[in-house]
Amino acid sequence: MASADGAAAVEGMPVVSAEVLRELKDPVIIDARDPEEVTGGKGGPPLEGSINVPFNMDGAQQSDRPTSASDYVAKLEEAKALPAEKDAAIITHCGAGGRGGKSCAVIASLGYTNVHNGGGPDNVRAARG
Repeated sequence: MASADGAAAVEGMPVVSAEVLRELKDPVIIDARDPEEVTGGKGGPPLEGSINVPFNMDGAQQSDRPTSASDYVAKLEEAKALPAEKDAAIITHCGAGGRGGKSCAVIASLGYTNVHNGGGPDNVRAARG
């Protein structure tokens, strides 16, 4: 499926194990949920220090308006969400892992080597204590 700019839809990465998440040192946490999902607690309350960079475009579901990699890179850059170091630990998540996995894939495509899909916020919280 193509996005509005004709680019292919992003394929997601799987949710990693709790062990992988637990071992990460001072990760940047990117919450890919829409703002109303964050305030509504979909998947759990926001993680302390997380940066909300919604994967959806203007709240449209992926089935209605797939987000391209270039769309999401622009959002990440606007939010200044990514660390300068390409080996910095990064956890992405959404409500359950779908958009978190797509966010993870886009960030990995930028050369980040330590980026992981945490699933939902409660999953990340449980894994990291």
